[in-house]
Amino acid sequence: MPPLNERLNRLRQRLGDARRSVADSYKDGFRKVGQFMSRWGVPCPGCVVMRRWFGGAREDRAHPAAKRPPLTTERDLVRHFTPRDYPRSRQRRYALHLPPQYDGQRQLPLVMVLHGCRQDEQDIRQISGFDAIADQEGFAVVYPFVTSYGGLRNRNCWGWWHRHEIEAGAGEVEDLWQIMEEVANEFHFDQRRLYVAGLSSGAGMAVAMLVAHADRIAAGAAVAGLPYGESARAVNLWGFTGRFKPVDEVVRAMRRALPEAARPVPLMIVHSDADETVDIRAADNLRDSWGRCFGIDTAQPQARTSGVTHDTPWISSRYGDPVRNGVVETLILEGRGHGWYGGEPGPFSYPEAPDVSRWIWDFFYRQPPLTLEHAPASAEAATA
Repeated sequence: MPPLNERLNRLRQRLGDARRSVADSYKDGFRKVGQFMSRWGVPCPGCVVMRRWFGGAREDRAHPAAKRPPLTTERDLVRHFTPRDYPRSRQRRYALHLPPQYDGQRQLPLVMVLHGCRQDEQDIRQISGFDAIADQEGFAVVYPFVTSYGGLRNRNCWGWWHRHEIEAGAGEVEDLWQIMEEVANEFHFDQRRLYVAGLSSGAGMAVAMLVAHADRIAAGAAVAGLPYGESARAVNLWGFTGRFKPVDEVVRAMRRALPEAARPVPLMIVHSDADETVDIRAADNLRDSWGRCFGIDTAQPQARTSGVTHDTPWISSRYGDPVRNGVVETLILEGRGHGWYGGEPGPFSYPEAPDVSRWIWDFFYRQPPLTLEHAPASAEAATA
């Protein structure tokens, strides 16, 4: 058993983390209450006290602030998505990176990368290092920012646990698809090769996109993510282990949400066995729910390799047949926390690990593009 002082320090750290987690969820609520009461000339001293006590979420000492990558007017754009007329659509900001190979004529693949909680689009752009890989391999990257949202959430979280945000035709999952389609149409990207990846809450929303638009997205990846339609209780809070839905319940929700023309979507799952925010069980449940929904045997891998990169052991497993019924691949790391692995320093980043951005792109590249049967109509017209 650890010494008493060490246990007390751990308890203080957990209490501090709990306070900051609550702060991120309620700080904005206190501000809105104060603003509302001030309109009527009524002070809200409690709001001030609570804001001061909770404070803002401090920058994680293990994750220094990301150095913002330089923007160039030619190949790095910051744009805004205009709300559509379906329910819960919102204005959203997004960044777009064009590789040197882009000339407006050649149809390049497009990868969407979604940030996690307490991040924005430039944070995930920095720590993932996808721009550099895009420049080498010749694909574009779009980084949406949640920008605004309703209800109480941890700061800048995507609403992966809200049913009205993860079903096609409304909310965040539809806004993200519309951003992807808007960019692909304007810049003439290859709509048979559209991909999505995300971190944490962004991984949860990436999974939602793969379900809601299983007939339009060629493949996806989830880093430290969760199964489709999980509840917020699955996230570890204040040192308590998360509670997960049964896999069969997740599968039923997936089948209800899948479009009629759905096909098995290749999925890569990246997780660490030492993740204290989203337990490794989330990766197992995501793998098994994907397998049961699309008829992929996840009991025994078709192939398995292992290694050590930057002192981080890892195991890679592949399940299924990419030609017959799709494929699921997992990359399980040992000893790293909750974040992106192998990229650049920044918030929620673990550079001393395998470069998962490279792994993800290699996974995307190996998957067959959508057939004309599944590709959006604009892609069919482009190839006619």
